Amino acid sequence: MEFSRRTAQLLHEDHRATIAMVEALEDLIAASRRGIPDVGDALTRETLERTAAALEQEIRGHFAFEENELFTRLEEFGDVEIGEHLREEHKAILPLGEAIVASARAALKDGFSESGWQDFRSRSGELIERMLAHIQKEEMALLPMLDDLLDPETDMQLSEAYSLNH
Repeated sequence: MEFSRRTAQLLHEDHRATIAMVEALEDLIAASRRGIPDVGDALTRETLERTAAALEQEIRGHFAFEENELFTRLEEFGDVEIGEHLREEHKAILPLGEAIVASARAALKDGFSESGWQDFRSRSGELIERMLAHIQKEEMALLPMLDDLLDPETDMQLSEAYSLNH
């Protein structure tokens, strides 16, 4: 999908990267259904590292940018509902993502315990479901709205600000 505004395109590219991370996390969970994954395995380590890094970026950068720069602009133009809805989703995803990051980092250091793996797997399943639904909403509603809402100058300012923080 291509967007006419650079800001929307940058967010779309982040969404694609997040979807790739989610798919790798799904693959790890599927491959480890019968037991705890070996964190000494290169692919497992890479997936855990990539998951932790992507969630930190998504949570801290992407969400904050949307809430502080985009949702406020939408509200100024009278579209309050989408920003409110997406903020609520951010609030649900944020603690889930932070817990997964902490679990992944701990596992990279010390491996998974049985209960640690069960918790990680459960939280990851919920995150995957929430994140994919959230991205789909943003792709179908928020990003097309940005193409209509942003003038070229504002788009340039926002895309530069977003790029500096990513």
